Amino acid sequence: MSVLYLNHFNLSIDPFRMTPDTEFFFTGGQRGDILEGLIVASMHDEGIVSVVGEIGMGKTMLSRMLLERLRPLPSDTIYLANPVFDRGEILGAIARDLMPAPPQGNRAHMLAALEAVLIERYSQGRRVVLVIDEAHSMPPSTLEEIRLLSNLETTQNKLIKIVLFGQLELDVLLDAPQLRQVKDRISHRFELQPFSAAEASAYLMFRLHKAGWKGGELFDAGALKLLVQASEGRTRKLNMLADKSMLAAYAQGVPQVGVEQVRRAASDSLVKIKAKRVTTVVDYKPARIRGVWRQLLSMTLGLLVALGLGYGAGTGEVPARLHQVMAFITVQSDVLLSQVKVPLQVANAAQPLVADAPLVTSVVADAAPAAEPAQASQATPLRADSLAVRKRATDDFMAQPSNQGFTVQLLSLRASREAEMLALAQAVQAGLDEASTALGLPPSEVPVLVHNRFFQRQIYQVMYVGHFESRPAAMQFIRASPQVLSAYKPMIRSLESIRKEAIP
Repeated sequence: MSVLYLNHFNLSIDPFRMTPDTEFFFTGGQRGDILEGLIVASMHDEGIVSVVGEIGMGKTMLSRMLLERLRPLPSDTIYLANPVFDRGEILGAIARDLMPAPPQGNRAHMLAALEAVLIERYSQGRRVVLVIDEAHSMPPSTLEEIRLLSNLETTQNKLIKIVLFGQLELDVLLDAPQLRQVKDRISHRFELQPFSAAEASAYLMFRLHKAGWKGGELFDAGALKLLVQASEGRTRKLNMLADKSMLAAYAQGVPQVGVEQVRRAASDSLVKIKAKRVTTVVDYKPARIRGVWRQLLSMTLGLLVALGLGYGAGTGEVPARLHQVMAFITVQSDVLLSQVKVPLQVANAAQPLVADAPLVTSVVADAAPAAEPAQASQATPLRADSLAVRKRATDDFMAQPSNQGFTVQLLSLRASREAEMLALAQAVQAGLDEASTALGLPPSEVPVLVHNRFFQRQIYQVMYVGHFESRPAAMQFIRASPQVLSAYKPMIRSLESIRKEAIP
């Protein structure tokens, strides 16, 4: 999308891409200091190292930089990007990176083989470093297996160094009584903090210069102040808002980004749409559904182009090109969805929903009412437009001992940010409903749960999605979910563990 404005600002590449490109690593905001500390700890220190931070703070970028900086050193690295493994799978995942032919057999055989390889690497003067991203999503038993792996040692040194990257929930996980031995092994803990106003300004200019910017201040003082406020100093949101602000400036033909363009970008982060509700009986084929969903998402990118072209008009009217794009997507969607063989039972109940535009922007045209089935899905408190109603419904759900199994945690926010949490819950629900409408999944079976809990002496609001009988079922749901979910880097939680957390 951002390539639209490259020529306008004389840029060679996209300055605010969302993927973690190490060429764009910014050492300000203590990121550089933390990286140096991680390198020293990886090569010379003992124990486990943890790096924590809120969503969108740059943890994945930092983990990639660590791997890159370790590459020329006498080290061998293992990188687990999504470590949702059970206790028996984690050793195999590590062995696959260290051995051309991992051994088959029970845990004892696997552990003995790993120890032999680690001793060999140690005798060659090489340090083996295991880097685990999204460590907060690991089951407790898997973390305990990691601790046992850290017990492998010579008479003087550990044979493997472990670095855990995760959200703040990793601290909560390690505070559990059954993981006290893991927490005791944490020799260093680093926490990524939001950028200050000065750091955010330096970050934006750094990325612009990396992309070929030769001018002065592209964002004026008012725009910078608003960007910092709207992004809360988080790198991912800074990238998103800066990109959309520059797109607005390009559409208006102005050479500098001002407050007006940033306001447009910030207000456009929530777009109201209409979607159909569908109740289905479905032959669930995740691989086929994921493939079709990816194609649908790629086509909706054209909508952003059309919307961008309309920024300058200021009339609120939909540009003519948007109608053309919508017509194209409607036709192509029908072709794609015909390839997914699922029987449908439609229950018409159109209602306004909210979609999170930075994650995926889509438009679903209103459809003619279908015949009402015998049992239409009804609105529930878990789909309410009131956060208080959602919380009460979630509390009632959690309080029922008969509700066992697992859910998927997306994020947590401080309790003071209720409006933002409600908007996010509606955005997630809208994204799920939209995917359901397109792919034949029943939206009423995927609730979005919100409840309060204590963390570090503060009250937080936590969002969960779905209720699943088993961990594999929750994992299957994550793998087949649309971008509106995966962008939050979901983690699987058991209802039993959630009930044990302190609730205000």
